[in-house]
Amino acid sequence: METQTPPVLRPLRLGELLDQAIRLYRRNFVTFIGIIALIYVPLMILQTAATTLLTSSMTDFASARTPEEILTNYGYWGGLFSTFIITFIQFILVQGIATGALTRAVADNYLGKPTSILDAYRGLKDSWISLLGALLLFILLVMVLFLWTLVPCIGWFTGPGMLAFATAAISPLVAPVVVLEKQSALDAIRRAWDLARRRFWPVLGTIFVLYLFSLLIINGPAAIVNAILTGTLASFGDSTTRLVVLTIIQALVSLVFVLLYYPLQMAAFTLIYFDLRVRTEGFDIALLTMTTAETADTTDISHVPVPRSNEQLITGPELGNFAILTIGALGLYILLVSVILAVVFFFSSLIMR
Repeated sequence: METQTPPVLRPLRLGELLDQAIRLYRRNFVTFIGIIALIYVPLMILQTAATTLLTSSMTDFASARTPEEILTNYGYWGGLFSTFIITFIQFILVQGIATGALTRAVADNYLGKPTSILDAYRGLKDSWISLLGALLLFILLVMVLFLWTLVPCIGWFTGPGMLAFATAAISPLVAPVVVLEKQSALDAIRRAWDLARRRFWPVLGTIFVLYLFSLLIINGPAAIVNAILTGTLASFGDSTTRLVVLTIIQALVSLVFVLLYYPLQMAAFTLIYFDLRVRTEGFDIALLTMTTAETADTTDISHVPVPRSNEQLITGPELGNFAILTIGALGLYILLVSVILAVVFFFSSLIMR
């Protein structure tokens, strides 16, 4: 059997990590987008249809004057329940299956094994069940952390930082841990936390850059397109028709931008996972030793031993990091609001003159 030669893994600087993610994305453009599109596009069509039905019936619902008129507005209730059901199904299929398959494809291609769309889904096997369970547990964790933010003093200072770190740094690492290490749902969340905590600020800095990148790639263009559409359709038909058309077009715009950016984002998060293991666990050395075995599949990294962590769940210095993160985020928010208010005041004073 021909053995596969893995890439020469080494710690990556921020620029190198983004460059590697973009290269992977460009080389596998159709495959990566196809993995997400296979599930996401049909669900988005159903979601758009449900939202359109809900939007078109909102005028009649708002003008209803009796309970009977409200209850018999089948278009509104059908659209509302359909939206909830499709959103739940989308969570399971996109976050639990498509994301896992995309993670599998990114990892395989990064380690030197070209993977097709169907191969990515086949390679997922039963991992999607653990991934879905981990995502549900993570939602419960977020609720607990939110309650922690309500605890006077210590919760006020550390809670928001914990929430930010959990959603920004821990959540994206859950899929690689489950799919590539075959971890169970509960163990995957703890494992993702153990990986991210080792390089607290560098991981946050990298993810912050990815967030800014997403603003430029998705949110910024989408906001511009929506603003143009709102102005263009200002005189198009009646208000209900205009709202329905705008909803459909906005859904299509969102679909295009998500399909273009989400695979790149997952490629970057998967490389962050590899980088953390290389830096803190000698993963590159362990992977090289696998090449000495003639039957070793270097893309199946679940055979690489995972070090057991004996650290406390949260240490004092980490609580300090969460407090610094909370205070820093609050300071940035106050600064941003101050700048916006100053700009508004400046232009208002010019107009008043």
